[in-house]
Amino acid sequence: MGIRKKLKKIIKSFSKKKETYDESLSKLRIGVVGAGTQGILLSEIVESAGAKVVAIHDRKIVKARKLSLLRNSNLATDNLEEFFKVDMDGILVCTVPKIRKEIIKLACKKNIHLLIEKPPAYNLEEGRECLNEIEKSGIISSVGFQLRYEPRYERVKELIQGHEIHLIRTVCTVDYYLNFAMPDWFLKNEASGGPIAEQASHLLDVTRFILGNPKAIKVSSFGLKNMALDKKEFTAENSIQLIYQLDNGVIGVHTNHCGQERSCFDLELIGPRIRITANATDKTIHGVINGKKFSENTPDETQHGLNKVTAWLKAISTGNNEYLQSDYLDSLSTQSLIDAAIKSRKNERIESVEPVK
Repeated sequence: MGIRKKLKKIIKSFSKKKETYDESLSKLRIGVVGAGTQGILLSEIVESAGAKVVAIHDRKIVKARKLSLLRNSNLATDNLEEFFKVDMDGILVCTVPKIRKEIIKLACKKNIHLLIEKPPAYNLEEGRECLNEIEKSGIISSVGFQLRYEPRYERVKELIQGHEIHLIRTVCTVDYYLNFAMPDWFLKNEASGGPIAEQASHLLDVTRFILGNPKAIKVSSFGLKNMALDKKEFTAENSIQLIYQLDNGVIGVHTNHCGQERSCFDLELIGPRIRITANATDKTIHGVINGKKFSENTPDETQHGLNKVTAWLKAISTGNNEYLQSDYLDSLSTQSLIDAAIKSRKNERIESVEPVK
């Protein structure tokens, strides 16, 4: 499936339907930095929810203009100074991780709320710098770990209440190394952070969400690139394996493959009297609880009926952070695990996970 068809499919599944247009959001003025795949997708959700996209920035002016035409915004520019002259309530930060710090700091100076695509920063050091600016400004900040807003994971979180969990296993597969349909930077470690930051981060983060946001304390990871060996420009490993320990005693294992024809996000939790599997591909949850087998379809929506964009818009319009499942501070605990896993992969040894503060 080509990138355009994939994008349309994603937009169709995440965008709010016409009947969910929220009049209370109609006065919000939103800017977008990064007019690539995520900028197109998230700005579509902003528009569908009732807010107005007023300015687009991209380092490639042609991309900014294309998205500006699509959203009927007031400005398309490749100049950040010009972009920040526009009156905005919030900004979607949809750039590669390596260039986000400057944008976040500029937004904080102007007290503009932020929704930052995951991961929250290029590394934990930069994340701490940004957190300091965010906390000083008092803005509402959210990070785009969208699985926290997926009904299947909310349901799994409900099902495990009152049960001990000892092990958690997650699997992510994508087809990047088969069709090369994604932007080049996805497959370059120096730009994306590689599959640990770009893909595994989603499931490492939702694991923390399901378990009540524990923090990782140590991790060991391995990675190999044994596909597309003729394409030297692509440095990201196609095969990654992680094992990590959380501070609540749970041990997690994550498997990641970037060249598999069947994409999946799978999760399994195991405890003395519970074993649950959540499969994102066929949208089912099944397993055994207290000796009884069960199987159920994923609920259609979460209790609040919000996704990562609409939750952020609601938080801005009401001043209520409770709509958010992933604020910037908490997201840095996932960032710290990502950093330690990348370091472990490079050094080929177990690494401790740094506390955020």
